[in-house]
Amino acid sequence: MGEKKRRVEAGLLNLQGNPKAGRLLREAQQFLGEHRLKDAKLAFEAVLQIEPDRVEALKGLSAVALQVGIVKAAVNILARVLKLEPGDSESRQRYAEALESSGELEASVRQWRVLSEAEPGNADYRENLGLGLQYLGDTDDAAQAYRQAFELRPSLGLRAKLATLTSPIVASRDAMLSERQAMEHNLDALLDAALEESVLQDPMKEALWTNFYLAYHGLSNRILQIKTAQMYRRIVPSLDYVAARCAQPSGFDRKIKIGLVSQFFYNHSIGRTSRGLFAKLSREKFEVTALFIAPVVDDEYSRFIRQHADRSVDVPQDLKAARKLIELQKLDILFYQDIGMEPFGYFLAYSRLAPVQCVSFGHPDTTGIPSIDYFISNDLYETPGAAQHYSERLYLLSGLGTLAYYYRPELPEAPKARSDFGLSEADRIYLCPQNLFKVHPDMDDIMGAILRQDPAGRLVMVSGKIGHWTELLRRRWSKSIPDVIDRIVFLPRLASPDFLSLIARSDVMLDTLQFNGMNTSLEAFAVGTPVVTLPGEFQRGRHTQAMYQKMGLTDCVAESPQDYVNIALRVASDTRYRARLSAQILDRCACLFEDTQVILEFERCFADILARSPYATAL
Repeated sequence: MGEKKRRVEAGLLNLQGNPKAGRLLREAQQFLGEHRLKDAKLAFEAVLQIEPDRVEALKGLSAVALQVGIVKAAVNILARVLKLEPGDSESRQRYAEALESSGELEASVRQWRVLSEAEPGNADYRENLGLGLQYLGDTDDAAQAYRQAFELRPSLGLRAKLATLTSPIVASRDAMLSERQAMEHNLDALLDAALEESVLQDPMKEALWTNFYLAYHGLSNRILQIKTAQMYRRIVPSLDYVAARCAQPSGFDRKIKIGLVSQFFYNHSIGRTSRGLFAKLSREKFEVTALFIAPVVDDEYSRFIRQHADRSVDVPQDLKAARKLIELQKLDILFYQDIGMEPFGYFLAYSRLAPVQCVSFGHPDTTGIPSIDYFISNDLYETPGAAQHYSERLYLLSGLGTLAYYYRPELPEAPKARSDFGLSEADRIYLCPQNLFKVHPDMDDIMGAILRQDPAGRLVMVSGKIGHWTELLRRRWSKSIPDVIDRIVFLPRLASPDFLSLIARSDVMLDTLQFNGMNTSLEAFAVGTPVVTLPGEFQRGRHTQAMYQKMGLTDCVAESPQDYVNIALRVASDTRYRARLSAQILDRCACLFEDTQVILEFERCFADILARSPYATAL
């Protein structure tokens, strides 16, 4: 950066105005440059006491807010800057980025659109517009923005974004199939093409994605995942990192050193399903390391994991640094608790950092990544021939209702009533509280049939993590089930105690097809709420039926979509039948919680897969 530009950004030019304010502004900018953020904040505020609309001070104060992580404050300050200087593209870019960081994605997209229209030749603005639109789920508009950016500045990163573009909320089954066909065509074209652009060094700097949403399509993703991995390995060759000790393995005469890695070791579905392994794996046989991928969240779950792990390591979101740090742990087994839920862990998984690397049900889909050796599943989850669904070797645990040592959730002492959620006691509540991207188009006809046959029925959903997703789903329903859409209620996202209260106050829970609940089904059973499920072909659509198998109950396991509708209607409308089912669930569900057999099966698995590996030959 040139000296003149640096001084302009620092506010050291154009300091006309009150002389005292000018002196304070120079001091504030110096403090900011020295990272004396508290002093800088006070000095900028002093400037604004004298000149409330001093733009340089507002910009400096926003920079302080961003550096200390007070993003909402930065958003408000930058909004003031743009009222004063609407043509300031640099501040508008920072405003768009701050809006995105604070979760205001639609507002962020509006700012990227303004920037793109003001400077149509700026490829960065177009690409960032595409990213925002992709987050929102407006994939057609995202693709257009990416193509415009590519015309201005061709890059492998943009090719990859276009090749892997999928919708979080699909408009229809046909639209979903069309997206998948386009993805395979684009991946093949990229793999076959002579690469004119330079290979990429860091996929994170390019804001590349995982194929997260494929898992919710109810189809085999093995080929698409393998081709995606081949594409990424081609355009980012540095992904194929191999730790020195893995290139030349040697034997061991000690405890098995296992590392569990995730970005979600906190009050998250992954934290809830992982913490039992940290607490209960045998310390006579295993040494257990918790690898916390940044950004690290400090809460009761993360503290529990740190307390029970033999070692905790915070892993920065820098691939080179992360690889070296994990390599230093000298692990025998690296166990990813999820691959594909976020990009950093996905791209880290391409490296060979331990002699044996495995993944399980955290994001229950195959990865396509050749360095992941095993997918750990369960015989109650899988159908015959299931091994062909995975690029990894499928390893089956035996006889488990769930693959988690799961601590039983408890209702609060004073659970909320229906009225606290704006629901009536006169209604029959069909609850489907899953993330909205789990609601496959095949669910639409089932939901429509239930509501048509039960005039007192209300389908209760929880709003999307991204607000626009709720609108997209409603848009789909306005075409697929327009006659009953007025009886579908969206509640705001809820804290855990309120979520459990909502489940307990519902008549029946509707399990999503193709991708079941795991945590939600366990929470429902803990409070005795029946869950209607229809097992699918793939593991991710068979979790709830496995829990029922373990409990020895089959009443709510449907054999067809029509059977699903009939079961849901009976459970909701027949109070005696529902009470009997609820009592049976409460009587038998203890087998799903704090099950030591889960731990024993994982211990057997870890010892077995390590013994099978080439690493063991050096013993």
